[in-house]
Amino acid sequence: MIDYIRNQIKKRRAEKRLTQSDVAVDLGITAGAYNKIESGPTAITVEKLAEIAAILEVDITYFFQKKSAINKAEDGEKPYGFATKNDIGELAGLVNKLKQEIAIIKANLPKQAPVKKKKKA
Repeated sequence: MIDYIRNQIKKRRAEKRLTQSDVAVDLGITAGAYNKIESGPTAITVEKLAEIAAILEVDITYFFQKKSAINKAEDGEKPYGFATKNDIGELAGLVNKLKQEIAIIKANLPKQAPVKKKKKA
């Protein structure tokens, strides 16, 4: 798993078009020390991983996600973010029901005469 985390760090750093030196400066360490974080000899603490996540603009959980969200969404019972696909489906159904109820309420509102605009002289 640690190698996977290191690869995720490298991948995200590349996506952000940052060098190891760029990240090292933000972390307040040397480029060599940062290289050891990505390459393996140096252990990555949770605190350091959280700092790296902030620099790379991702949630710390990004480094632990092995499956893509698309694969998770295929099964309604698997988590998809903080909700399952079924949860999202139920929420969409509730939203549609609310839209229908709002349309009914609007249709039953008393009609008002249109307001006449005054002509400018």
